[in-house]
Amino acid sequence: MLSFLVRRLIITVPMVLVVVSLTWGLVRLAPGNFYTGERAIPPAIVENLRQKYGLDRPWYVQYGKMMANTARGDFGTSLKYLGQPVNEILRHSVPVSATLGLLAYALALVVGIVSGTLAALRQNSRLDYSSMAAAMVGISIPNFVLGPLLVMVFSLTLFWLPPARWEGFSLNLVMPVITLAAVYMAYIARLTRSGMLEVLRSNYIRTARAKGLSDRQVLIRHALRGGLLPVVSFSGPALAYLITGTVVVERIFALPGLGNYFINANLNRDEPLIIGIVAFTSIAILLFNLAVDVAYGFIDPRVRY
Repeated sequence: MLSFLVRRLIITVPMVLVVVSLTWGLVRLAPGNFYTGERAIPPAIVENLRQKYGLDRPWYVQYGKMMANTARGDFGTSLKYLGQPVNEILRHSVPVSATLGLLAYALALVVGIVSGTLAALRQNSRLDYSSMAAAMVGISIPNFVLGPLLVMVFSLTLFWLPPARWEGFSLNLVMPVITLAAVYMAYIARLTRSGMLEVLRSNYIRTARAKGLSDRQVLIRHALRGGLLPVVSFSGPALAYLITGTVVVERIFALPGLGNYFINANLNRDEPLIIGIVAFTSIAILLFNLAVDVAYGFIDPRVRY
């Protein structure tokens, strides 16, 4: 196990650098610059800006400096949020996205696993059909539709919940969490149902029942462990996306998370901030996938590293 972890962690570094390199190249190929706008800037000011930020140097010098800073974990200073280091912006925005993402995934896990398990235990019943119908609805409604709909109903009509803003753990999180969790509830419910149906038909489940174990003991001790393997596989990239890529939801509810900053960075062509967010996202995805692979070894006794 230790050698497996070491190998994967060593591979993580060049993979992140490759992603950062591709991102830097795409940013440079895009038309325009951070200092361009509706009004034309005098050539002298443009030249001063290019000298100040090193844009007048050859591309390979700029690329080498960017990669050296990235390898040290220093992403420089934002070009639009003047005077703010990118690391400081990440320090303030990551907890917002992490809080929203973890709460949303916890809600999705609880609702999805319970509904998927009940649907599998009552296959072809009304409960099964209604659960899977609700899951299809959850998959079909995008979050940029569900979010404004919740705001319209619970904030502007019933006045039960505040519509936006970030105030930590408060009622302001209820609608963003539900909006973000809805589609994941649906996917987890369907994955749990299919995994549980496959496991419940297995020979070792029949053996456990033949030994006299109750349905609850069979479900908790044996069936859930194997039935949740598809959910575990889904959790790695899903968690990484939830924590680092809650772009639409943060925009709708005006939350100062990574997603909101990433949209602004792309609109403003803020290269250091784009590179910093992409690097952090890449590391998060790779680490969550590694955690899923390790979890497989504990859940499934057939898997060995």
